[in-house]
Amino acid sequence: MKSLLLAISLFAATPSPSPPQIQPQFLVGEWHVEEDGRYHFRANGTYYWHAADMGEEGRWRLRDGHTLELASPGMNGKGSREIIVIDRVVHETLYVRTRYQREVWLKQYGP
Repeated sequence: MKSLLLAISLFAATPSPSPPQIQPQFLVGEWHVEEDGRYHFRANGTYYWHAADMGEEGRWRLRDGHTLELASPGMNGKGSREIIVIDRVVHETLYVRTRYQREVWLKQYGP
């Protein structure tokens, strides 16, 4: 019992890792989202997303080094805004959280 309490208190006292701080130029390029298509982030602040027969484009910006904001004009002038939180960066892999799920994004390099 004493060991369990010690383990719990050590876990609780361990500081949580601070969010990653990335630069906008790191996001520029193509990112493969597991099971959910690809994002293409351009240096001019625009993006294009596509999967199967769907697609969307709009503007992107990186806030506070780890929060990605996507704004799309949408259909019939009804715009949409999506917030994606970047939890972790390992080499060229992003571990992100969207409103509905957690995803892994892999940077792609092409010809």
